[in-house]
Amino acid sequence: MNWSRAKTVMIVTFLILNLLLYLAVVKSHVPQTTVFTSEDFTAFKKVLEENDIFLSTSLPEKTPLLPLVKVKREIFDDNFVLDYFLKDMPYEKKGQNGEIIFKSGKISIKITPFEFFFQEKDEKFLKMSLEDKEKYIKNFLNKYSLSEKDGKQVKVEQKNSGVLLEYKQFYGDYFIEDSFIEAEIFDNNFTVRKKWFESVIPEKDRKEIVSAIFAVLELVKIKAEGIYLDIEDVKLGYYFNWPNAVKGEAVPVWRIITNKGTYYINAYTGNLEKGE
Repeated sequence: MNWSRAKTVMIVTFLILNLLLYLAVVKSHVPQTTVFTSEDFTAFKKVLEENDIFLSTSLPEKTPLLPLVKVKREIFDDNFVLDYFLKDMPYEKKGQNGEIIFKSGKISIKITPFEFFFQEKDEKFLKMSLEDKEKYIKNFLNKYSLSEKDGKQVKVEQKNSGVLLEYKQFYGDYFIEDSFIEAEIFDNNFTVRKKWFESVIPEKDRKEIVSAIFAVLELVKIKAEGIYLDIEDVKLGYYFNWPNAVKGEAVPVWRIITNKGTYYINAYTGNLEKGE
């Protein structure tokens, strides 16, 4: 190996990275809209590629002022199951590995405090067209109070005679991670999974956030050596980093999806909130 050249490359990369970090801090903390020049972006991509990080998507340019949001999880209990799904029906109930499991004929339901799972096995699903399956799912979610006003459909997938619908919770234009409704009909099997926040309340103060470029540069610092990263998507949303808590504050994050997993960069500090 040409150690002299390698040393030079490291020094140049370090200098460019420091310059870009400075530009990102300055420009992302100016209240009015600012954009990076083409020269900035070229240098930015060069730093990424020299560290085996490659962009396969465009980056959001806006850096709006955002508040913290106070969230409270939806709780699933026996009353929810019995009132909506098993009313006046015979059923069996047992506890297992922190879950409560109900069974009644072709129906199985599992709940934890924060997550709901419904399953029905019936030959009737085999006779449905793809359109009928999608309609059945939407009617089911509405009938049993599983649909939500602040939910947006983020996926419709039809393949192998099956249909999958996926919804995610939003505060305005921003996703709230760790919230989902997933409903699928495949073969003779119909399943629904739900995890949601009962309330999402923004605080009054809105704070400045770092740019998407600054957030992506954080990967240079935290990426393990020898790992190739392909950045597939970058979006701004909210993340609640307390999996066992009923309520708390969700922070704005840049969610960076790569070929090696998903990274959440705190949009206030520019530091890693969570990474896979």
